[in-house]
Amino acid sequence: MGYIIEIIFGKNEVKKHRLGEEFTDYENLIHKKRFEFETLAERNAFYNGLSESSGWIEFEIIEEIQTNETHKDEEFNYWSFIEKYYPNYNHCDSVLLSDILTRKLNDDEISEKDEEYIKDWDVRKELMKLDKELLGKAFEIYFNQVYPEKSNK
Repeated sequence: MGYIIEIIFGKNEVKKHRLGEEFTDYENLIHKKRFEFETLAERNAFYNGLSESSGWIEFEIIEEIQTNETHKDEEFNYWSFIEKYYPNYNHCDSVLLSDILTRKLNDDEISEKDEEYIKDWDVRKELMKLDKELLGKAFEIYFNQVYPEKSNK
C-alpha cells in the first residue's frame, strides 16, 4: 500500500485554506507540497518529523490518499543496483539490448530494425542470460569496493 499526502505550509496559507480562499500559482508552488510514500513506516516517520517541528512551522494536511499500489519491500530492484555499479552503464550495448528484450517481453513497441535482429531468439532466455551477466559484473564491482583486495606487504 502506498500513501500520497498533500500539505500546506505557512501560517497565513493555512488560514487562507481554512477560509476556502484560492491560492495564487506562486502560493501553490511554494506552500503546497505533495509527498509520496511507499510504506506505512515511511509515512509515519514523516508525520513524526512534522510533529517534532510543531511550533516552528505551521502546516495542515489537506489530503491523504492510500493507493492500491503494492510495493514489495522485500523485492530486489536489480536495475537500480546495475545502474549504480555497472561500469559505463549509460554507454553499454548490453544494457541497451536488455532494454530492447524487456520491452519485447512486455509487448512494448520496438523498432523494426530491433525486431529483425531478435526475430529468431528465445527472448526470455536471452534476457535472463544477459541480465545475469550485467548483475554479476555490477556485483563484482560492488564487492571489490566494499572488500578491496589487500596487498601482502
